[in-house]
Amino acid sequence: MSDLQFDDQRNEFGAPPVEARGTDLTGKIVSWGLASNAQQAQYILIGIVVIALIAGYFIFKSFSGGGAPPPPPAANTSAE
Repeated sequence: MSDLQFDDQRNEFGAPPVEARGTDLTGKIVSWGLASNAQQAQYILIGIVVIALIAGYFIFKSFSGGGAPPPPPAANTSAE
């Protein structure tokens, strides 16, 4: 049993190799020249998502502002 050998299969079930200039969105950002590599393109996409979430929050907040203001308090008409 001591002469049992295994082939080098470390990446057998791993993800396929990633190309910097693929057809995905990060590849497009790199090919447009907005980023120099795929990691910078991912950072740009994360920034866009954060800005979109913040803008969506403010838009939602402005359209659901609570409706009409509360009515004024009733005047005290009882004479003492």
